[in-house]
Amino acid sequence: MRAFIAAVFVAIIGLAAFPYGSLELGLSLLPSPTMEAELLLGGEITRFSLESTSIIHWDTWVWQEFSATGDFGPLSVEGRILFGPSTIDFIYDELVLKMSFAGLELAFYAAQLSDAVLGGPASGAALRITGSFGKVGFESITEFGATPEGIEIFHAPIGLSREYTTDPRVPGNGLTGQKLSLSGISLPCLGCPDISLELYLTKEEGFGYLSFAVEEFLGWCCPEIRFSLEVSFELQTKSVAIEPSIHVSPACFTPYFELNWDDHTLGDLDFAAFEITCDLPNGILRSVTILKRCCWAISTPEYGSQVVRCFEADEEGIEYYPEYWELISLELSGPACCGEWKATFNVYFGGDPALFGWGMSHLKLEVPLSSDIAVSGRLDIVPSGIEGLLVSLTMSW
Repeated sequence: MRAFIAAVFVAIIGLAAFPYGSLELGLSLLPSPTMEAELLLGGEITRFSLESTSIIHWDTWVWQEFSATGDFGPLSVEGRILFGPSTIDFIYDELVLKMSFAGLELAFYAAQLSDAVLGGPASGAALRITGSFGKVGFESITEFGATPEGIEIFHAPIGLSREYTTDPRVPGNGLTGQKLSLSGISLPCLGCPDISLELYLTKEEGFGYLSFAVEEFLGWCCPEIRFSLEVSFELQTKSVAIEPSIHVSPACFTPYFELNWDDHTLGDLDFAAFEITCDLPNGILRSVTILKRCCWAISTPEYGSQVVRCFEADEEGIEYYPEYWELISLELSGPACCGEWKATFNVYFGGDPALFGWGMSHLKLEVPLSSDIAVSGRLDIVPSGIEGLLVSLTMSW
């Protein structure tokens, strides 16, 4: 309990110095009793907003984060620094500068990652420029050993994670990559969809990849049939991902296809998965089936229980279930006393010898008690019994 005593001490001091904050307290009863707390304290000094976030797991003060944001005319500044108090380690820091002028937005990102976590030590920076020419939007990302496309830092013994914007790489590389993107490109034909292009060049290999993407192209109106298409060219391979969807109100059928070429040879068209979504008056009913189980999966509830390709999920740090390949999900919501209650009921099926191959049931309920207090609960049930039970309380002031 030493970590919680220290957190209470920080909270008492912080309440005197910071006028606002929040506390999220979670008690996990199964499979083993654990307690987690996230305490956020914030305030303003001159033009800066300052925040302190303490992450505690049972008797371990896992992380301590300090952040500051401020605006100086057209320039906005964001800074964050993360420590591991239990091991007295510096973990990560990040600086983000943004400025807009003449229809352009410039953003500079810099970050460092210590050797106390996997992937460190690393450091780097990146420059992002975005804007538009009429309906065509463009983005340029120049990488100096970092990319602004996100990083997730894990505490391996406990399983907690923190997400940040800037992902630093091995230090001392100078210019490491250049990404150019165009979106909203319209072809001069009736009903043609907007096309997105992306070109990536790297210091090590020169050409990285070139991809073309089309999102939600209307191919037929009755029933409504839409297509999403992505074609990617790399040094040795070319890949095509086709995702058509069929909308017949109130339901929508979405099949997932995969088409690959290797060594100038046309491969097979794989019917990888399909999803059926039905809109209800107060919720959504979904059914997901994975057919190509070697390469496709269903992500965990924390990542939305979406259909993902395994190699892409591994690259982006998305957790998924390799053992479950069917899902029936019901999401409900409705008005409460001072907000909206939400409920999620997921049933996963796999290869277990239980009834109909049932593998796990996931239940989650969120209910606001007032404008500043909310409670939530999570229950995971498997054929052998209750696998997880978590109760959480969130307060803000």
